[in-house]
Amino acid sequence: MSIWNKILLGLIIVCLLGFFYMSARMLKTQKNWSILAEQYNKQISEKQKEDKVTEEGGMVGGKFGPGIEQVRAELNKLTVDRQRVWYKCDSKVDINHQTHTATIKVTVDQPNPSGIAEKSVIYVFEDVPAAQQGRYVGEFKVTAVADKDKQITLEPIFNLTPEDEKKLAEAKRPWNLYDSLPHDNHEILGELPAVDGKYVRPLRDYAYLFDAYHMKITELIDKEQAVKDDKQMVEGALDDARLQVQFYQKQGTVVKALLAEIARQRDAVAAHLDKLRKKFAEAKAAAAELIKNNKAMAGQIAKIQLDATRRIDERTRAMAQSANGEK
Repeated sequence: MSIWNKILLGLIIVCLLGFFYMSARMLKTQKNWSILAEQYNKQISEKQKEDKVTEEGGMVGGKFGPGIEQVRAELNKLTVDRQRVWYKCDSKVDINHQTHTATIKVTVDQPNPSGIAEKSVIYVFEDVPAAQQGRYVGEFKVTAVADKDKQITLEPIFNLTPEDEKKLAEAKRPWNLYDSLPHDNHEILGELPAVDGKYVRPLRDYAYLFDAYHMKITELIDKEQAVKDDKQMVEGALDDARLQVQFYQKQGTVVKALLAEIARQRDAVAAHLDKLRKKFAEAKAAAAELIKNNKAMAGQIAKIQLDATRRIDERTRAMAQSANGEK
């Protein structure tokens, strides 16, 4: 055997030893990887089961837990029912008790900008769970939006009653703002104590009921104001009637005094008339006596005149005869 063959054989042996070593390492590595693969497959299987429970729902820790689909459906139901919501909003309320209106400044931190549009309608609730007496504050219209200051301005849709003013002033902060009034559902009662052992009741459309309530309140307020106006008009008419009665009473007093004065003057005139009548009777009697005397004197005067005429005639004839005799 030549030296080159010996060298080649030695190299082959060395390569075979390396190959055997690498094969042994590979077998050990394959075994380790098989063990790890089995462990990972087991973990993957468990994760897949957990994912299935998470996706479809199932028993977890002895309790049934809803899956993503159920949660998504419930979330979609809640989202459809209430639409958008802005949570934990600070507010400052300024109530005008003279005009029964209010101006409310509300700070909306999230999201920014808020996405609330001017002239939109917002429904306000206290940020308090229903089980802790959380209340509905009211329905408001957006009159101004300042995204830079994260602030919106609200005003009540309807004029406030004294009860509404008190409720608004005492409302707990912060507030939750809703795009639409949440729909009534039976699940809400699950948070509240049983009422006579019953939770089932007819569902209500509170948006319609609140609008009807405010319309009825407005109608009653208008009727009350009309009654007040009518009462004021009647009281004014009564005051005018009292003034007229007082006026006519005064006029009656004046008329009575005038009638008394007229009666006094009438009595005075009657007394004076009696005196005049007496004087007239006396004057008439005196005039009659005077006329009688005048007639008597006139007869005498006529007799005297006749005698005088006769004497004149006699003298005239005598003088005429005497004159004729002298011729």
